[in-house]
Amino acid sequence: MECLDNIKVYRGNPLNMGATVIGESVNFAITAKMGSDCQVVLYKKGEDREAYRIPFENAQVIGNVYAMSVTGLDYRKYDYNFCVNGQIVVDRYAKALSGKKQWAKESKNLRAGIVSDDFDWKKDAPLGIPFDDTILYRLHVRGFTKHVSSKIKHKGTYLGIVDKIPYLKELGITMIELMPAYEFNEIKSEPATSMRGQFSIEEPKLNYWGYTDGFTFAPKAAYAFSNEIGGEVTEFKYMVRELHKNGIELSMEFFFPDGTNPQEILDCLHYWVMEYHIDGIHVNCEEAVMRMIQTDGLLCTTKIFTYSFGSDTDFYNNTNKIRNVANFNDDFMVAARKFIKGDEDMLNTIAYKVKANPPAVAVVNYVANHNTFTLYDSVSYDKKYNEENGENNQDGAVYNYSWNCGAEGDTRKRKIMDLRKKQIKNALCMVFLSQGVPMLYAGDEMCNSQKGNNNPYCLDNEISWTNWNTNAIARETLEFTKKIIKFRKEHKVLHQKNETRQMDYKSYGLPDMSYHGTKAWYADFSHFNRHFSTMYCGKYAIDETGVDEQDIYIAYNMYWEPQDFGIPSARGKKQWIVAFSTSPQQSCEVDDRTIQVPGRSVTVLISNK
Repeated sequence: MECLDNIKVYRGNPLNMGATVIGESVNFAITAKMGSDCQVVLYKKGEDREAYRIPFENAQVIGNVYAMSVTGLDYRKYDYNFCVNGQIVVDRYAKALSGKKQWAKESKNLRAGIVSDDFDWKKDAPLGIPFDDTILYRLHVRGFTKHVSSKIKHKGTYLGIVDKIPYLKELGITMIELMPAYEFNEIKSEPATSMRGQFSIEEPKLNYWGYTDGFTFAPKAAYAFSNEIGGEVTEFKYMVRELHKNGIELSMEFFFPDGTNPQEILDCLHYWVMEYHIDGIHVNCEEAVMRMIQTDGLLCTTKIFTYSFGSDTDFYNNTNKIRNVANFNDDFMVAARKFIKGDEDMLNTIAYKVKANPPAVAVVNYVANHNTFTLYDSVSYDKKYNEENGENNQDGAVYNYSWNCGAEGDTRKRKIMDLRKKQIKNALCMVFLSQGVPMLYAGDEMCNSQKGNNNPYCLDNEISWTNWNTNAIARETLEFTKKIIKFRKEHKVLHQKNETRQMDYKSYGLPDMSYHGTKAWYADFSHFNRHFSTMYCGKYAIDETGVDEQDIYIAYNMYWEPQDFGIPSARGKKQWIVAFSTSPQQSCEVDDRTIQVPGRSVTVLISNK
């Protein structure tokens, strides 16, 4: 074992867990039971044998935290682990890990790396885009660009995302969210067994999504293009910096198993916000921990996403002046899918969903996510096809509120494909013309399909990868997505800061938002109806932008036959014109009082200038 004669060891800072470079010294800290025999084990990079052990002395113990400060150590030459009572322990606070570079390979001889903050950020800082101006795009780092059709150099990596920044900008995205991109064990060592006892999986399965325990402080090395030890740290920071340069924020999703120490959770989130300049965090924890995160002073300007923020008043008594928390909204997805396929008794629900914009907790609206059918599959399959997952098709949601439009899966029937195309556009309208935070799951804008698999959590292949090959329908859908995102951005009334009141509280001549039906001002939400319309008074944008916008009228007709809609008068006796429609049969002519909207389509009118 090598001897390090030039090092000096002092009492360390117990608040800096793991290994932290502070000036010319390295602070090592670990939590262990009082009275434990704890040591720092050093390894020369690239070598298997131990190089040196440094024991913790009694004077370096505070409570259950063992902390030492080491000077004179050339930390760039070494990796480390801890030894506790004779057992080698990989640091849960490790900022980088060696032995994890190869994707889907069992890791051996895991060691923690010592990382210093020497990246040149070039004055970079989080962008601070408010929720009401956010266009969210959710992706898997590897799956987003791994497919050969991505046609980039750095497939399946952080640099692959950088390669796709021009695409994201053209699409209109303002924030991406990464599914878990920290060090997790993608190989399950234990066989999985059905709760029903009907099948067992003898071979270890891949955890492609990453929802498992891991080393949450360390970016995943297998997602880096660089082969250098610790290259993933620099590459992740470079990705964030380049995204910010192009006006795109980044959010990270974290999975913390039940029982994770709340302090470790907070330390992790603090580290990523401070060290990696991320703009958002997505985390699902028990309520007490979520309250702690939501009221944390350091995270008060960071977007915080979850599925479980409550709406009780007491919870938000001490909230920040800016709204920084948001709920992912599965209820919107279910309601939108049911409404689009023509289910009865949906009008009251969907009418509320399109205007929902709570003052304390923002809502993220989407029609597809990682654990559902893709948008294209939601209009192409009635059943799930998860056999490739190895669980006899028993995994994943049984009912997906989907409709195949007349044929299961792939078809060449023109009428069916035309209907699917229209239904996809209808769904995009529901997302981007609603007041909440719109979210796209990567590939939905170009009709990406998982062949009816609604739960590819263990599949690292073309089922789960984004396919960049586009046919005519996919290209048309992509152009429509760009168009509707641009339209949303151009009209502040479609993404207001405050929730609409459905009244003319500023005396602008029209309510800020209103509902209509066959007759103007008379919305009929009867259980058998499948159509309604909304109108936004453009002048209400003047409060936020200083611009008196055009009025906007949106007619939703999910009935299979054409439907006449009553149209209120626009302000100033202006005329209504058709901005766009999801149906090619929509007439461009609008009389003073009515417009006929084709079956299963959305038509958007705008007052002339």
